[in-house]
Amino acid sequence: MMIEIQNPKTDMLKEILAHMGSVLLSFSGGVDSALLLHVASEVLGEKVKAITFTAPIFPQADLARAENFTAALKVAHIKAPFDILSEEAFLINDGMRCHVCKMKMVELLKKEAATQGAESIVDGANQDDLRDYRPGLTVSQRAGIRSPLMESGFTKADIRQEAKRRTIELWDLPASACLASRVAYGNPIRKRELSMIERAECLFHECGLTEVRVRYHPPVARIEVSPKEIHRVTESPMRETVIERLKSLGFAYITLDLSGYRSGSMNELLS
Repeated sequence: MMIEIQNPKTDMLKEILAHMGSVLLSFSGGVDSALLLHVASEVLGEKVKAITFTAPIFPQADLARAENFTAALKVAHIKAPFDILSEEAFLINDGMRCHVCKMKMVELLKKEAATQGAESIVDGANQDDLRDYRPGLTVSQRAGIRSPLMESGFTKADIRQEAKRRTIELWDLPASACLASRVAYGNPIRKRELSMIERAECLFHECGLTEVRVRYHPPVARIEVSPKEIHRVTESPMRETVIERLKSLGFAYITLDLSGYRSGSMNELLS
């Protein structure tokens, strides 16, 4: 008989959720919020509902994962239109872009929580988010949105380990982020460019690359892939395919970042 090893952080997470009553969970479709939803549904049952925002800044693949995951858990899933591209303060794309986006998101979360009668709003932020430039995190915390994974001490590595133990298929899913984060600060956010970026990244995923970002410094596409996969992009026939497809999407110049993929590399410009 196999004895299940108890995880103190998971126990703390369950205790935190149990005291929240009914919960509205901001669900992106990534591994962080997936683990949180998995545990929350186990603890709270029908008292947890998930909400996913839909907008051109979010990849369609994320929404599809969110729909499939909530359906498998039999958790009520709310798909909320998010008209962030009507916000001029967001479109100018300065260092406050994420702050503006999160302010709008928090406003909609609070309205939906009131509609659903949810006592608490939670998100999938974790301890590692405290080490990066996350202006939206401050907005959420000030608005009273809880981050149970962070509160119970979960790091990204902890999340993946627990998700794997629970056989959550998303446990090794590469980190995702909104498509606006691919556009260099100071360049306006436009729907056409967001679509270009999404379609370009889909090409790399179709070619089997796991970690990829197509950063846009108009008119240049700066491609970030895992260092171990850089050689694949430079070799035929993939090199020719990438050049042809990305140029057809509207990118004038195609470059490969030799430093490889790294989360939040656009934030290097802020310093």
